[in-house]
Amino acid sequence: MKRTLSFILAGFVVVAMAADAAKISDLVKKPESFDKKTVKVTGTVDKFKAKTSKAGNDYYVFDLKEGKEKISVYGRGKLDKEPKDGDKVEIEGKFEKEHKINDDFSVKNQVTVGGKKGEAPKLKILSK
Repeated sequence: MKRTLSFILAGFVVVAMAADAAKISDLVKKPESFDKKTVKVTGTVDKFKAKTSKAGNDYYVFDLKEGKEKISVYGRGKLDKEPKDGDKVEIEGKFEKEHKINDDFSVKNQVTVGGKKGEAPKLKILSK
């Protein structure tokens, strides 16, 4: 009985941790439905930029497009293989309908991939 209960509880944990598959159009049209949730999204990379902050921290940003709709993607660190504009990718991360950077700047409809220091980003290049 204890063993069966353990397997059932483990199954609930896996389901609870699973990302919601979402379309970019859904995120843009109903951002409040996905706010602060982990999502998995597929789209086309646009305006990829790898940068280093004033504090010396590496990060990257790009738009992820589906037709005319787009969301912003932010990730910490350096990627082993950087996507190029036009690549189709799958990302997984925390969606925020508005990510406030400071009092003067915020980003709407952003997914943060690889949020913790040392965590590998969940970004997979599907095709070029």
